[in-house]
Amino acid sequence: MTFCMARRRFTRPGTTLALALVTACSSSGDGGTQPPGPAASTGSLTVTVSGLPSDVAPSVTVTGPSGYTQTFGATRTLTGLAAGSYTVTGARIANLSIGYDAPIATATVAGGGSATASAAYALRILQRSTTNRTDESASGRVKIMYALPSDGADRNFDTDGTIHRTLSSGQRWLAAQTAGRSVRYDASDGGLDITFVRLPRTDAVYYGYGIFIRDSIEKDLKAVGWNQANVILLAFYDGRHVDRCGSSSTPPTLPGNLAAVYLKGLPNGVIPCANNAFAASPTAAPTYWEFLTQHELFHALGFVNPAAPGYTSSGHVGADPTDLMYAGTSGWRPATVDVSKTNYYNPAALAANVPNFISSAYVVAAP
Repeated sequence: MTFCMARRRFTRPGTTLALALVTACSSSGDGGTQPPGPAASTGSLTVTVSGLPSDVAPSVTVTGPSGYTQTFGATRTLTGLAAGSYTVTGARIANLSIGYDAPIATATVAGGGSATASAAYALRILQRSTTNRTDESASGRVKIMYALPSDGADRNFDTDGTIHRTLSSGQRWLAAQTAGRSVRYDASDGGLDITFVRLPRTDAVYYGYGIFIRDSIEKDLKAVGWNQANVILLAFYDGRHVDRCGSSSTPPTLPGNLAAVYLKGLPNGVIPCANNAFAASPTAAPTYWEFLTQHELFHALGFVNPAAPGYTSSGHVGADPTDLMYAGTSGWRPATVDVSKTNYYNPAALAANVPNFISSAYVVAAP
């Protein structure tokens, strides 16, 4: 590229003043450039929010230089950010007693650049505890236990998410059936408070009690203090039962405070309990274990009461095998909470002498 500059030259030929215009040119060679402009002073940060059920709203806060703070509830790109370090914090979330949290993340935003960070929610799983933690609620609640016979193999179901997933799946189904109502599970520090219990007897000894296995487990739990007046115990017992996968107290006809799920039960003529799969995710549709857990919990809550018009067979109804509380000669195919809406659940009311699920001290209404 050639740059030319004009200059003036004065001459004096004789007595006459003359002005000559002289042009000086020089070549810069190939590819000359303009001087650089000022660097951009701000950047952007894209925060991806994931891991929560689609119907649960997160709350994410980003903080940064000079007191910057921004809170939002979905994946978002923040622009016009000053260069510096930013911290992404996902608030703890509780959904139907099931806790979620996200690890704190950091990102560095450069002037004129873009950065990314994640608020990756997952089940909030507390470390194993053999004692009761500080309870978040003093109201009627269901205490979860992972209970093993003294010689039982530990499969870590209290800390690997198995119990969390199965309870979440069952709770979400229950809430969909009952206008958002759910069972109040015992929680502490934003997560399910599951207690690990090593029982004092061997699997063989408990198995030898036959149909009284549940009574023996409840007696052993009471002996070490698990007998609070407003607490129902739900034990995932990783041992055998002679003929079923679950059983429960059913006040007032069968007093007690324990609902038990037998993970290695051996029902006669039926698939072994251990062959059933647990929910693969917190939002998975319920299958056998999830329905069974809800069924036994309803018994422990006092359903079905003998005053119910469809009462049969020690706390059940017998008319429709799709009822959660069915017992009878047909195969159980649970799909509905109280098919007739006359026996243990009606969102309006039941007969005056029939206890209603919506009135239970252990039930949480929709938010």
